[in-house]
Amino acid sequence: MILFNTADICDENDDIQIGDPIFKSYGKNKKFHGMIRTVIAIEDNSYVKKLVEEKVDGDVMVVEGKASTKCALLGDNLAMKAFENGWSGFIINGCIRDSEIINNIPIGIKAINTMPIKSQKNNIGEYKKALNFANINFQEGEYIYSDPDGIIVLKDQLVPEEKPVNNGLIPYAVITFTKTYQNG
Repeated sequence: MILFNTADICDENDDIQIGDPIFKSYGKNKKFHGMIRTVIAIEDNSYVKKLVEEKVDGDVMVVEGKASTKCALLGDNLAMKAFENGWSGFIINGCIRDSEIINNIPIGIKAINTMPIKSQKNNIGEYKKALNFANINFQEGEYIYSDPDGIIVLKDQLVPEEKPVNNGLIPYAVITFTKTYQNG
């Protein structure tokens, strides 16, 4: 797993997009990153469910729900299936449900809020479309990094150093550079 800090990535990179702070954090993993996969799912999570079924290697699903609070687009069953199939996380412009259970699943989720009502199942949605919300243009194949400080998007994946050089002083190594702190 690549260890990162969005604040430091922002300090060291000019060509990034920074999301508006409109999301709440869910899931056990408060930090997550991966290649963006997009889906439009407005009050119908059929396409989210289909995409969750794909086996991936740490991808992040970005879901455009038009900020609807009428129903949830993700619940505990889909969150667990996503974890089992290798998804790193979700950015959802909409709601989730089963948040207490989801908070124990090792996956990262940013969503607008919670809503206990499940979504419709009318098989309506779209994949691989450019999305725009939270002041970010989400493009399929770009890379997202999310932590408690925020969400950022880069065109290319940041490459980790071959070995961390922080000598164990702080429990993270920043992707393209290292920040260390000395006691005293």
